[in-house]
Amino acid sequence: MEHIINPLYKKKESIEKLQKAWNAKEIFPHLLLTKVFPQGIYKQKEKELHKLFFKRESRPDRYSYAIAKASSLHIFDNKELQEFISVIIGKKVKNILGDALYFSWKDYTLLSKEQERNTIDVIFDFTPDWKEEYGGSLIYKDEKGKYVKFMGLPNTMILIERKNAQSYIQYVNNFAKGKKRYLLMGETNMKTLNFLVHER
Repeated sequence: MEHIINPLYKKKESIEKLQKAWNAKEIFPHLLLTKVFPQGIYKQKEKELHKLFFKRESRPDRYSYAIAKASSLHIFDNKELQEFISVIIGKKVKNILGDALYFSWKDYTLLSKEQERNTIDVIFDFTPDWKEEYGGSLIYKDEKGKYVKFMGLPNTMILIERKNAQSYIQYVNNFAKGKKRYLLMGETNMKTLNFLVHER
């Protein structure tokens, strides 16, 4: 089993803090973990990510981005990652499906009713030197209009429960010309999760 999680996050006290934070969110459960990979692993995965074959896809009323298969990176299918997430959320994660995407100038996604399903989203950000003024923030919004916003930040993992919520990527404007926001975007269906019993 390849070890890809920063060992600092696997300490007992770190796990307990993450569990508490996951269960304490007022809007919907979510976490953002910085420096989630050891630096050597991050640089390796970043290099592999940039070598993927990205295909442009666009549907003006829905989205514009470049997408590639992420299976060769062996992140979503990593057993250590799945076990780590399982302990944090208190449910057994068996399968995470996802793709690699990048967003550059004029790219975006829009809110869609098709997103209204219960999942745990697992997202990795591989975006260096990204500024808020570029746009391209990842936003989750619930039915009451409450939202959480994630700006570009390298070597981070976002865990978020998409329950009665939708997400979108803000329009990437001309200030970002020449730059790309790289994301691995995965999800695990809530129906496939089994509850765990762990000490609190």
